Amino acid sequence: MKTPDIQKIVKKFGKRSAIIILVLSIGFVYFLFDSRGLIQRLRLSGEKSSLENRIRQLERDNSEMRLEIQRLQTDDREIERIAREKYFMHRNGEKIIKVEPK
Repeated sequence: MKTPDIQKIVKKFGKRSAIIILVLSIGFVYFLFDSRGLIQRLRLSGEKSSLENRIRQLERDNSEMRLEIQRLQTDDREIERIAREKYFMHRNGEKIIKVEPK
């Protein structure tokens, strides 16, 4: 805008209205872009929801691990299954046959 355009606006609305509009404009920009502004609040809200989802997933994982610990403490067959699957252990006289996928 040119200076004469601004002077026309000031004359049209009056000095008091121009100051009010300027203050409101600065306030609006501050409301949007301040560190506690609307944009920051929306970003933090999204981050909060993703962290809450992560917490729920970790709680489910924790619960599954507690169940597995419980099974391992009480069930010898579970220990044997894990030993066979993960560590390729076998009983005396058994043969292990490895099948390779094509």
